[in-house]
Amino acid sequence: MNGNFFTLDEFNDAKRKIEPVFCVERRLPDQVFKRSYQFHLLCEFNFAMDDLQQALEKTRSPLADETVLSCALDPDPITFYDKEFHKIYGFYFKANFSLAEYLHMLWVEVCPGDEPSEFLFTEVEVYLPESASWAMWGERSRDIAAIGLDDPALAAFLVNETGYCMDADTALGSFAKLPFAGQKVPEDFRRALTANYGSRDDLEKKLGRKVRHAGRSSNRRPPPRRTST
Repeated sequence: MNGNFFTLDEFNDAKRKIEPVFCVERRLPDQVFKRSYQFHLLCEFNFAMDDLQQALEKTRSPLADETVLSCALDPDPITFYDKEFHKIYGFYFKANFSLAEYLHMLWVEVCPGDEPSEFLFTEVEVYLPESASWAMWGERSRDIAAIGLDDPALAAFLVNETGYCMDADTALGSFAKLPFAGQKVPEDFRRALTANYGSRDDLEKKLGRKVRHAGRSSNRRPPPRRTST
């Protein structure tokens, strides 16, 4: 991790890496990946990167050694972050970080104690490693992160071992329904999310095996976000 948020020039360089992979103007339940991935998995926004990092470590994946680009797309990097704070919520870090290291980097090394809390709020974040062999899109208000990846072993581990990454069908019966009033998902949202990110049957066909978990509604508590004093 480099311990620095992006300048405007650094963001423009990062944008050239982001745009071939993501449809940056879209929002869920639309298909947000421009690059074609073999697998699409959904998980809870607040835990997605930590779950993925642990999976990379436990599977001893060479992908754990990659440098990862993280960047907020909403609020707007230029009209909000650069205009208000003269820096942009985007940075690079190593995929083999620990959660403690990540939080220290985010809140202590690069976010001084008098930093306004508004800078820490993000609605849409993307994560992209050097190889682009996986990519992740997260939306806070939906509490959904969408992961695109090509490695069948990593996909199987995320689904069967962690239990928190799942197909759209299962997610809709679990955490994806929670932000909606009465936990009732609108039918057009349900149809679009399943069409774009796959049903349970679709995932099982791609994995060549039955999915063991039945979908777990998580009671995990998200890492705290510091507020200004």
